[in-house]
Amino acid sequence: MKTITADNQKRVRLPDCKPRQVFSYKNEDGTVTLTPVVEVRSPRERPAKVRLEKRGRYTVGVTDQPISIEAIKEALAEFP
Repeated sequence: MKTITADNQKRVRLPDCKPRQVFSYKNEDGTVTLTPVVEVRSPRERPAKVRLEKRGRYTVGVTDQPISIEAIKEALAEFP
């Protein structure tokens, strides 16, 4: 059996974990069970990252995801 000791700030280092990985825990009958929390999202559901670039006289937004014609029509439909 492997054991892990907490430091004076209640931190424990888990050797097989990635940085910033999230766990849920249950404390039943004095036991602690760590369960990795996995975010269930498709890549399309996450917000697009946009950076602004200067192109000639214009400043344009460049995204990391493709933009569909339907999405453009939907966004323009909100304007009067």
